[in-house]
Amino acid sequence: MLILIVTIDSKEKGRIKPALFFFGANNTVSVEDMKYGDYVFTDEKTQQTCAFEYKTCSDFINSVTENRIFNQAIEQANNFNYHFVCIEYTEELRKRLSEDLWYRQKLSFSKSQFYGAIARLNTYTTVITANNQKTCFELMEKQAKKCFDNKTIQKSLKKITKNSAMNYLTNCCYGIGTKTAENITGELKLFTLQDLLNLDKPMLLTVNGIGEKTADKILSNIKNDSEDLNWFFFFLLFLPILVSKTETFIYYTIQNYKQQTLRGLLWTTKKS
Repeated sequence: MLILIVTIDSKEKGRIKPALFFFGANNTVSVEDMKYGDYVFTDEKTQQTCAFEYKTCSDFINSVTENRIFNQAIEQANNFNYHFVCIEYTEELRKRLSEDLWYRQKLSFSKSQFYGAIARLNTYTTVITANNQKTCFELMEKQAKKCFDNKTIQKSLKKITKNSAMNYLTNCCYGIGTKTAENITGELKLFTLQDLLNLDKPMLLTVNGIGEKTADKILSNIKNDSEDLNWFFFFLLFLPILVSKTETFIYYTIQNYKQQTLRGLLWTTKKS
């Protein structure tokens, strides 16, 4: 049986009592002054950690306008095995709070900005949402357990290398095996995701063993993911903290809830 150790940040204040009641039913719970995260779940057996930054709708809006949430999410990503941002909100509440912000402070915070902030966070962490506190607690507990259960979802990532182009082809292009990916990246000298964006069909057809059908499949995948790939370049321009002196690997997961699939991207950057 999976036993969780739940640590609640002392700054949670009004949420501490209901959190102790909810999580204390089946887990070991304590309240501590934490530097990162509002709720940290630890697997008692493996000592792996799963952290959650908890935001109400109003707190999320304020933290976006002050740029706090992005730094908080980055710190979580750097300090825990698994990391999430949990937002408690409804669309009606979001709209009302945005209107109040304009009337009180003449600050505009549109629907586009709200969901844009979520999209930005999803490039380096994962955002989960619920419309009430109890459901947020339920989601956090379930998510932590899923992170720790070590079950394969559908398709495990193949061997990860320092070649981002190779990682994309083997893990994100269905039906492209390691050997084929090696031939493509080797013969065409592909190393980065930008190299993939510059690919065209004539180039692929020069690779030994690549026919029309395989070339079309690869280019179709890249085209469908091009918006996400381009976002990485934009993202790194504004977040230099993520670029280390040698290499920084950012694991980016795209969750397709309708098909319940998991796709992975590994980004490799080098500081010039």
